[in-house]
Amino acid sequence: MEWAMNTAALISNDWFFLLLIALVFWSVDKHLSIKLLIIFALSTYTNHFLHHTIPTPSSDAVSSVLPPKDVQIATAFWGFLIPEISDKRYTLLACLLIAALSFTEMQYGGYSVQDVIVAILLGSFFVYLIYRSDWISSVPQPIIFSFTMVIPSALLLLFPEGAYYAGLLLGGGIGYNMELIKNRMQFATVMWKRGITCIIGISGLFVIAYLNIFFAPTTLFSFVHAILIGLWLTLLLPILSVKTGLYRQSHVTKHLMH
Repeated sequence: MEWAMNTAALISNDWFFLLLIALVFWSVDKHLSIKLLIIFALSTYTNHFLHHTIPTPSSDAVSSVLPPKDVQIATAFWGFLIPEISDKRYTLLACLLIAALSFTEMQYGGYSVQDVIVAILLGSFFVYLIYRSDWISSVPQPIIFSFTMVIPSALLLLFPEGAYYAGLLLGGGIGYNMELIKNRMQFATVMWKRGITCIIGISGLFVIAYLNIFFAPTTLFSFVHAILIGLWLTLLLPILSVKTGLYRQSHVTKHLMH
């Protein structure tokens, strides 16, 4: 049914996830948000890479394994939050959402059960990968900062079509690192200040998003555009919130991964 596909497209849209990640970063938990950004960008990059490198089978050929993006991202994003939230009601809701998206893709998206299983496994792998990254907290910051530039750049060279997601990783990684070292935004205790900060942040995101109407859709622009989005989310808006007095600056310097 058309409404099912439209609903699946809405809750699986890149901007839907980016807005959620941004709101978490600006008003709830910076450390959780950057992990969500990494898991979203890596998982989506991988999905696009697979869809570009695995040939689409003809109607009379054996089906290739092409994981549906909606299912893979939902598994990675909502699945990552299951142990973070640690609530049975949320766990049930997340599982129902993933199951509903899986059914929709098989019923109306032309994907097979095998495709959906692979998508769920890939999403689960990225959840495991992020949760096993706690050792990063013991790595010196200069090394971590180097990795935040080297890894996204390598991903860009490997798969230029994934420039947008490599750019998100680069901008988000650099911005988050600089935020924790230099700016150190501390959330306000009053909710109206958090609300105003989020409104300003979302407005800025929309302005940045619409820059693409003024430039040709090249790989370089896509990469730079995504870097700017990542920087606004993790550094520029936090700096603005501190400068305007909406938030305060913490005097405690924290490590990149908490």
